[in-house]
Amino acid sequence: MPDVFETFAHRVDEADATAPPVDAVTVAKGAGISLGLIVLAGLAFVLGFWTGTQNEPELAYDHLVWEAVIKVGFAALCGLLAAAVVLALATLAIGLPWVRRQRERRR
Repeated sequence: MPDVFETFAHRVDEADATAPPVDAVTVAKGAGISLGLIVLAGLAFVLGFWTGTQNEPELAYDHLVWEAVIKVGFAALCGLLAAAVVLALATLAIGLPWVRRQRERRR
């Protein structure tokens, strides 16, 4: 069986001299934006879950367990939908200016 580390050693040991250096400011900005999106999605999930508990579906339940499962499931779906909407809007708000900057750089 071939040794994986020996087979791909040239990729790890040799530094790519043509690659630009990693800019620490860009990495820090990206990490800050990612952390902000995580917090924003978490808040959206909590508010969506709370909204789901306030607006329960009107169903006739056969058993108490099914009532709990349906109510918690409905609230969780509302939370997931709220978080997904917030992340989609944030992606558009961040992505569109980035795309415009990339297009201007190529001109």
